[in-house]
Amino acid sequence: MITRVKSLHKEIQELIQTVTYDINELEKKLMELGALAKTETYFVAFSTHCFSNEKIEEAKELINEGLLRFSYSYSLHFNAAMLGYVQREYERAFFHFGKCLRLADNQKEIEDVENNLETLVQIVGKTKEMSIEQLEEQISFVKKLAIEGEERAYPIDKFGESLIRKVQEIGNEYENMTNLYKNTYLEDLNNLTRFFAKAEYYLGKRSENYEFDFTTNTTLPVSYLTEDTTLQITINGEVYNYNDSTLRFGQYNYLTFEKGSVHIQSDNPIFIGKPIPLKDAPKKYKLILHTFIDGLSGVYLEKHSDENLLGRTLNVFSKKYENLNCYASADWTFPSNAGTVTAVDTIAHGQYHPIFSHDFSEKQQSLIELIRKDGYFTAAFTGDWRGTPPHGYGKSYNRIVYKNSTGGFATSELMEEVIDHLDTFKDKNNYIWIVLPDLHDVADELFMGINGQVHTPAQNRLKANKGQTSVLSNYDEQKIIRYKEELKRIDLHLSLLLNYIKGNYKEDEVLIIIHSDHGQGYFIENPSQFLHEERTKVPFMLLGGVQNKTSNKLMSNLDIYPTVLNLLEIDYEKDRLHGKLLEDFGGEKRRFVFTESYHPNREYRAVIHSKDINLYFETVGKVDNYGLVDLEDFNVSVEILNNESSTEEINSFKERYINWIIKKRAVLQK
Repeated sequence: MITRVKSLHKEIQELIQTVTYDINELEKKLMELGALAKTETYFVAFSTHCFSNEKIEEAKELINEGLLRFSYSYSLHFNAAMLGYVQREYERAFFHFGKCLRLADNQKEIEDVENNLETLVQIVGKTKEMSIEQLEEQISFVKKLAIEGEERAYPIDKFGESLIRKVQEIGNEYENMTNLYKNTYLEDLNNLTRFFAKAEYYLGKRSENYEFDFTTNTTLPVSYLTEDTTLQITINGEVYNYNDSTLRFGQYNYLTFEKGSVHIQSDNPIFIGKPIPLKDAPKKYKLILHTFIDGLSGVYLEKHSDENLLGRTLNVFSKKYENLNCYASADWTFPSNAGTVTAVDTIAHGQYHPIFSHDFSEKQQSLIELIRKDGYFTAAFTGDWRGTPPHGYGKSYNRIVYKNSTGGFATSELMEEVIDHLDTFKDKNNYIWIVLPDLHDVADELFMGINGQVHTPAQNRLKANKGQTSVLSNYDEQKIIRYKEELKRIDLHLSLLLNYIKGNYKEDEVLIIIHSDHGQGYFIENPSQFLHEERTKVPFMLLGGVQNKTSNKLMSNLDIYPTVLNLLEIDYEKDRLHGKLLEDFGGEKRRFVFTESYHPNREYRAVIHSKDINLYFETVGKVDNYGLVDLEDFNVSVEILNNESSTEEINSFKERYINWIIKKRAVLQK
């Protein structure tokens, strides 16, 4: 299959570079390629062909579809820019030329963009279809796009500018704004102070005039956008002026109103979060708490099961569902967590590149958004710089409290915020996502808290052994010792939260989710495979109102939210997801689980876990900066798990799984 795809790539490129090519022959080859795999070459060549033959709408559709699949394709962005130019959609043309400058891989590509940009500027200036100010604004934006970063610095944006009190997504259902939180002295953040201050995010609306008619006690999160704003609120016909009030500029101010009409007016726009009724009709589960413990290895928990390292936490509730055979869909946080919340794999959600910007919600909806739209008050308490609102997570939550975890927003401080939130909104149906980053500090050689330091022997503090990235950390006995101490500390603080929940909810009213995104590479010395189980196997537990069961049935982290939505009785589009309802909850049996390592400048690796074999796949060549790789040359090894399988059966499994991987990932072929 791959040999034919590569051959078609070559034949199509040779044809399309001919001045007068045979249209029928080209389209025949494109149809054949599309039937095998809609690669980047397919979209680039087909859109170029349509553009050259004045099939503009067809070209536009192909480019749009292609960019959803290949977000970092220089050639597709270039075609999109040229199409925008021809259609006189000049803002679109400038945008895509800017993206091209960011993605350009060599000097020739840069020169091609600069030459076309110069022509575009001259034509727009001559035709006066933009004012001088508008044209200068577009040129400035192109320059920003050319050095665009990604969203890890939130609440600093990918251009290095603060998002504090700057309303985003204006005019649509996801309109939102971030302000400071629990702050006395700062009015804004920069690239340094962002590590030390909390930010608070709300979905809502920017306006100067609001009308509400509340049927129950309701709270509004209100934020000024500019200083010296005059605010007047009319409550059931009575006027109140807030010019000398206690409302502060650098935070959200919570104003609670009783039943009745409320009219809010200001002389400058303000931002108000979505109204929060303080009492909801109780749902089946009044509280869903998703506890994501970054880097918690399933294999490690199994090997140390007699030590009961999460004993305080797991003994709070009487009922626990635990799956002992759960695997992550990816080998690091960025793609793995996007997979968890969307229930699709890395290529489908598109979040894998460590440098280039990508919002997964442009391709796939977070299933947590469905929980919000079902009437839950959704909130996240996180310092995960790979899981910020601009990465796509913002659409899921009414409220987010964020502080970069390297600034100290770890388990102990998170518990305080979550308990405060739950106690404030105790009569609502709550969904909460919390990120516990403490185990990640082990790989990064960060010593943040007194507990971990005191219980780490002095001899283990002699030398840092930090890997190129946390994922690439090598075997390290010192890290393993500290890992245990950090896990004990997580257990201490997490159990306090769960005991609070137990004291305020009935067990059947709560659903506690505990999961992780990946294991650790430093647990095993000289591993034969990069995607070994210490790296790929992760815990998955449900506590509270669930069946009491321990399961060994295969599952993926992609199965978490299809199962949770089923428990919440929320409909979702099952057929478009890679994650499935777990067999233990009425779903179909999984034949295998797929984990992949898809990262620029590294070999493409995958492993299929089944009950009979583990099959490890690794390309000889590396993934390029655009996400493409040569799949023709690869190595495969097999780990036999079922000794009763015959040689013929093992070979059959091997052939089947290799073909499955090749077919699934043929779209990445260079």
